[in-house]
Amino acid sequence: MRIVLIIIGIMIVLAGALPFLTSVGVSTVPTDGPVYSFIIIAIGVTGLIYAFMNVTMMGFSKFVTASIALMTILGGLIPFITSFLPSTIPTVFPIYNLMIILVGAIGIVYGLISVG
Repeated sequence: MRIVLIIIGIMIVLAGALPFLTSVGVSTVPTDGPVYSFIIIAIGVTGLIYAFMNVTMMGFSKFVTASIALMTILGGLIPFITSFLPSTIPTVFPIYNLMIILVGAIGIVYGLISVG
């Protein structure tokens, strides 16, 4: 069942990479605004549900999966709360999307390590 963590990590990476594809000219899904943020939040909620509903996952694995899901949800919420955040937290195109990709990469690497 750890393969699900890899799939969720891939979805997070793809969500972070979509704006880069749009800048090249590929625009099939929304890559900014509330719809894009809701896509990221939905991926995070999916990961959180997986972390808490999977009975075979215990201890550190459950903690890491829930942490990755919460980081993804927070990444989706950041654009909504930019007025309350300090200016040091990036909320613009290249850095913000690279942070989302980094969270997904952590999920993929942890999933691959867990699988063996």
